Amino acid sequence: MNKSLALRGIFLSALLLMAGYGSAFLPGGTPTWGTWLFLLGTSLIMISTMALGAAKGGQFRGLRLLFAFLFLLIVAGLGAALLLPPNEGPGSMLLLGLPLRAAIVVYGVGLLPVLLVPIFYAWTFPSLGMRDGDLAQIREAAEAARREAAE
Repeated sequence: MNKSLALRGIFLSALLLMAGYGSAFLPGGTPTWGTWLFLLGTSLIMISTMALGAAKGGQFRGLRLLFAFLFLLIVAGLGAALLLPPNEGPGSMLLLGLPLRAAIVVYGVGLLPVLLVPIFYAWTFPSLGMRDGDLAQIREAAEAARREAAE
């Protein structure tokens, strides 16, 4: 798994989202498959963008499991919200103060990844974090940029 895989994921998600938008112009309104294209495209672009930002030296090393889990979590959460019956009313079930569909999206797709990503990053930091040599390279590059700007 490397940066080019993340870039291919972004490209594929753009195609999925484009097809989803295009399906809205079909006669009879948006078909069900168009909605699922949006779901997959949205999930894939979120994970691909995170993977692209987390790549160090072109590799993701210990983060593959996190990205796979988050992709499944987002697809399952958004999919569950899509599959729930559309008639939520005043007597519908609440989960932590929100209607069930909103609770799944807010807590499952929004809050759970926000809690998991820092924990997983802290767990993998010794192998993925910045080393002393990396910091020295940054300082050298900054000094070279300062000298070049002064000239």
